[in-house]
Amino acid sequence: MSIRAIADSDLVLRLPCVRVSEDITLENRKLPQLDKKPPAVRKLTSEQQELIAIRRQCGLSQDQFAEALGIGFPRLSSYEHGRTDSIPDWIMQAARSLAETQGASQDAAQQRYANLEMPEILAGWAKRLDVPYDNNRRLAAMLGTTVPTLTRWKNCLTRPRLQSLLFHEQMVEQACAKLSKQAECIGGLKRGRRAKA
Repeated sequence: MSIRAIADSDLVLRLPCVRVSEDITLENRKLPQLDKKPPAVRKLTSEQQELIAIRRQCGLSQDQFAEALGIGFPRLSSYEHGRTDSIPDWIMQAARSLAETQGASQDAAQQRYANLEMPEILAGWAKRLDVPYDNNRRLAAMLGTTVPTLTRWKNCLTRPRLQSLLFHEQMVEQACAKLSKQAECIGGLKRGRRAKA
């Protein structure tokens, strides 16, 4: 039989494992109804409510708050959603201490940054980090932001909120501490080489 004869014929290849049914249509098919349980309502303890209030008062995300307290995000989440019965005393003390210092640091930062434009703030941070102001890639990496965001700040197109300014200021502090430690180590190695020579 030629290819043309096969194409013209009404031959249909039927597989033995497939059943053809005429009465199944997509419109008649429905998914089964599932009975959903309502979400469990947990009553938060006064400490859990206080912890949430402190985080919101500080204006921190759960990640930032967990890091500031020295615990992991899942642990903080379990406290805030009432999945644990109690919160250890040391965590509550750290949270209350953070709330006190955060309020004072926010007031000081408000006064410090109130009359400064972003290019001035960035120039000060660049000087402290010993990074050229024009080196956007390196400065952005040191501040924990992106180059496009840094460019918008330099052109006064946007300005971060006070909480973000405090976060980036903390990044500068940490970077300066690391750089000074690094300089001390390098100095110690150089002195050790001179003593051996």
